[in-house]
Amino acid sequence: MTSPEPQAATTANLRGVQLLIRLEEAVLAALLTVIIVLACYQISLRWLTQGGLPWIDPLLRYLVLWGGLIGAALATARDNHISMDLVGYLLGDKAKNWLGLLINIFSTVVAAFLVRATLLFIRSEFEYGGSGLLGLPTWVWNLIFPLAFTVICLHFLLNALQSVRILLTGPSSTDE
Repeated sequence: MTSPEPQAATTANLRGVQLLIRLEEAVLAALLTVIIVLACYQISLRWLTQGGLPWIDPLLRYLVLWGGLIGAALATARDNHISMDLVGYLLGDKAKNWLGLLINIFSTVVAAFLVRATLLFIRSEFEYGGSGLLGLPTWVWNLIFPLAFTVICLHFLLNALQSVRILLTGPSSTDE
């Protein structure tokens, strides 16, 4: 019989992950709402006044970038991102779990390197970048890169830990 401490820790960890995913979903939903409202407003202005507000189009580009990266983090959390399954259908369940673990570890390492690269980019933008949209420095608009890759790295790490748990204990009813 298992002790209650690991079960309680697992439940708390699961709640934390679910909270993070709900936060990502809320931010993505808000971004998509703002994108749709601003795009419709800009289109209406162009139809009615033969012009629009010059800052809306660049803002929409940044918001689409933010939305895409937050969506990538959500896809990683759900293990629903783009992947190429070249041999997975040929493997048994145990081998698939091992392959999943290796892929998640590799992806965690790659994402960690991307976090480092984006932090260097933000530092460079902070030191040498100029003023961007709406008077904000360009580094502020690019903060999504290290934030998103950090969350993606975290999700890959959690997926790897989930793979280890499955390999050690077998799949639970929540894994299927």
